[in-house]
Amino acid sequence: MSEASILVPLDGSEQALAALPVAKVLGETERAALRIVHVGERKPPDAELLERLRLAAPALDGSMVEVRTGKPAAEILLAAGEVKARLIVMCTHTAAKPGKVPGNTATNVLRHAPCPVVLVPPGHGLSAWHLHHVLVPHDGTPTTSAALRPAAELAERASAELLVAHVTDIGAAPAEAGSLTTPRYVDQPQHEWPAWTSEFVKRLACICPLGHLHVRLVLARGSPAAEIVRLAKKQSTDLVVLAWRGKWEVPHAATLKAILGEAGCPIMVLRA
Repeated sequence: MSEASILVPLDGSEQALAALPVAKVLGETERAALRIVHVGERKPPDAELLERLRLAAPALDGSMVEVRTGKPAAEILLAAGEVKARLIVMCTHTAAKPGKVPGNTATNVLRHAPCPVVLVPPGHGLSAWHLHHVLVPHDGTPTTSAALRPAAELAERASAELLVAHVTDIGAAPAEAGSLTTPRYVDQPQHEWPAWTSEFVKRLACICPLGHLHVRLVLARGSPAAEIVRLAKKQSTDLVVLAWRGKWEVPHAATLKAILGEAGCPIMVLRA
């Protein structure tokens, strides 16, 4: 059996190095080796590459470093397929003045990756990263349930708290068959919230063994993206885990795009 791998793409910029502390912790949690791939339009001299990676030396211990030339997204996806990467961990932007949406390389990797992608805001830098609080939004649909098991398993392996945020719009009907409907009196959660919470935990236990996992549920009402970003900040979230239906073109993925543009913590995106 081949060794589990986490792929970390770099392009020589300091912004891209922000992915390394996150990848290091995820690698330790998942017992996976870091495989760092440096992709550029030209192959840098060895001395130049080593100098670019010098600041990240503590996170590189025991890691493999590969240099590739060509179109960044295409080479990253090719490398991920070759090593059967468990995760791709990369920075959302490497431009000096990033915008509100991921850069072209991160976007293309996210859209076509054969595995989950963790996108890291460049502002994180090389600061140490810890995994103590995992937030997974849920709207009651089977699609978003796809993120529950991976998030729960990751949180348990990391001995982290799993915070499940149910963000609701009481005027919206369930979008999918099998959805767990929202409590009717969402503005007065004491009426139905305890029963809903009990039912949700039972469903979660059917999806994955909870073991010693600490699960906490919160109910929020309003714009899903705004509420998720607010909760992530308020709860000192280290990682947000999102299920994505795989469609990127407008008007799809509006919530995902908004969260990626505003969240201050890494985002793990799972294709449902």
